[in-house]
Amino acid sequence: MTPRTTLTPRTTLTNACELPLEQLASLFNRAYEGYEVPTHVDAPALAFMEEALDLAPERSCVAWQEAQPVGMAMLGVRSDAGWVGGMGVVAPARRCGVGEALMRALIEQAREAGVRRLGLEVLEHNLAACALYEKLGFCTWRRLEVLTLEGPAPVPATAAAAAACAPRDARKRIASARSAREPWQRADATLDRLDVSTPALRAVTTLGGDAVYRIADGRASVLQLHATSEHSAGVLLDTIRSRDGVRLLRYLNVPDDDLAAVALRARGAQCAAAQFEMLLEL
Repeated sequence: MTPRTTLTPRTTLTNACELPLEQLASLFNRAYEGYEVPTHVDAPALAFMEEALDLAPERSCVAWQEAQPVGMAMLGVRSDAGWVGGMGVVAPARRCGVGEALMRALIEQAREAGVRRLGLEVLEHNLAACALYEKLGFCTWRRLEVLTLEGPAPVPATAAAAAACAPRDARKRIASARSAREPWQRADATLDRLDVSTPALRAVTTLGGDAVYRIADGRASVLQLHATSEHSAGVLLDTIRSRDGVRLLRYLNVPDDDLAAVALRARGAQCAAAQFEMLLEL
């Protein structure tokens, strides 16, 4: 994409780095107004996302109409892998081709960056977005769920509890047992960034599995988990829930057939959102 590309008399595209971080965060929020899963970020949160998720503002796109930003598409790049880290259009400018223009420009930016496989997640009920991505050549790979479980677990019996362990050791065991790559937000490269941030990574291990997670304000976020059985997955999850005053456990974008997802649903977990992970080979 050239520094400023005019698509129609009304719509122009620029790189996202032309917008100050505060204005980009505001555009991000306005672009997601009315969506099934509300999104709100401020400038520090967006800066953290750029760092942890390898978002590249110089490779990302902003759409303008009448000197006002009306849409954005963020690109994450890791070697030859790319990820759409958010794409949206403000309500008054929707359904007039802005989203398609942003995505076509982002795909070209990904090619220029050497990306060979571009991924994204789209809410399964967002039929218009699904249709757009399919039009652009994306194919659905798998269904992901955002699962939440409220309330602490009963303190497990000693024999049934997982033991605390070093997160880096747990990550190595998870990586060696992994049969499919993690979603971008929980990939190894993301955890490398989180490993030096606050709150600190934690991990538990049991016979047949390991889990890496973080806790903040009584909320535990599972980042990676591998188990050889539903029982082992349940032991890991119950141990996390029973410690440190956890009131809510959340597992972002876990494949719906994963043993951890099965164990969570058996414990009454709710699906806060379901998404399709889609891929485009470049």
